[in-house]
Amino acid sequence: MCTCSLAISIGAATLLPFSVIGSEILQAYPDSYYFKWLNWPLIHSLWDYVFALSNLSLFILLPFAYFFIESQGFRGQGKGIMARVYETVAVCIMLIVVLICLADVMQSFLLSQQKSISLSLLSFTSVDLPFIYSCVSLIGVFTLLITTPIGFARMFTVVSDHLLASNSIPVTDPCEHVVSRLEYETQKLRLMRSGFSANSLTPPEPFLPQKPLRGYQKVLQSVKYPLAIVLLLLLTAVSVLMVVINTLQLLFGYRALPVYAQYIEVNSRHTLGIFGALIEVVIIWYVMVASLVGVYSVPILRRLRPRKGKTTMTFIIANCTTVLVLSSALPVLAKTLGITTFDLLGAYGSFNWLSNFTLVWTYNVAFAAATVSCLVNHFTAPVRREFIRRVKELSCRKRVEESEKNE
Repeated sequence: MCTCSLAISIGAATLLPFSVIGSEILQAYPDSYYFKWLNWPLIHSLWDYVFALSNLSLFILLPFAYFFIESQGFRGQGKGIMARVYETVAVCIMLIVVLICLADVMQSFLLSQQKSISLSLLSFTSVDLPFIYSCVSLIGVFTLLITTPIGFARMFTVVSDHLLASNSIPVTDPCEHVVSRLEYETQKLRLMRSGFSANSLTPPEPFLPQKPLRGYQKVLQSVKYPLAIVLLLLLTAVSVLMVVINTLQLLFGYRALPVYAQYIEVNSRHTLGIFGALIEVVIIWYVMVASLVGVYSVPILRRLRPRKGKTTMTFIIANCTTVLVLSSALPVLAKTLGITTFDLLGAYGSFNWLSNFTLVWTYNVAFAAATVSCLVNHFTAPVRREFIRRVKELSCRKRVEESEKNE
């Protein structure tokens, strides 16, 4: 079940990039023989399948996996597998009923247009089923608001640590160490059989000499770190610039809200063609990677980070749930921030909160401000620490001088 959830998460993360590239190809080459398999019904059906499977995984598969681990079976039925399955199914049914009741109450209080609010807890058909998923998507989008700016700043640290560590470690062939150890053990056994002490034996030199780096390898070692930092700066700057432009367009009425884009004629064709679509895809995936890095950098969620041989099944389910919620909210985030011009299809475009101009515009402003503040804090932190250290040294020096004068 966790594997299925991760597969659905990958599908949700690649859904929007595939749709962007596919729509651009359909508009650029409408009569091409090689793209006859690609059509609009296929793209629409993919969005519907991902939406349905995300709901199935989030509300049935993952809860079933968690409750199955915690279940012990009903009293009087033993402790077999089927007893645990029966208890898990019963708990899952109760959870679904509770969620539907909560959704009915929230929809009646928040979305009812009547002055007298009537609650119908038993009328489950009155509940708009995508409403529950829209609430989960809203939680995921606000989680991305916190984790993505942190991930943008954290990406520089991760890349720097990885590249600098790889540059400081000499590149050696693993066969060299194996051969040298075999020779050392062989000589040690020979001396012990001859009656001599093997304590004075020093390990031999590697049998195979270390190969020196070639010219292009030396250039690559010295250039890859600046190139990686420049690439991260470029991707981050383009992402923030897209958000700022979208904020201004929403403010002055040059762009419609995501929920209204499906009712009006919108030219989703990119100005730069395929190249513009590729830029959007790169930015979308960069935002997704940054959000995952930010999730495992937040102090509250840092404990969920998977560790080899030390991750419990409960933590695995929690990680799968986190990745599924974030990947499902990625298309909504990209459209809300104006990273893509592709319209949300299926139930993704009918979320009620996407029609709230104040919420969407405030989200854009908060995302841009949080990203800029995190980046400024990250790059100015060493200077700020050094400044505070110097100020403390000066204050301590003045105190010492004053104490000496008083004495």
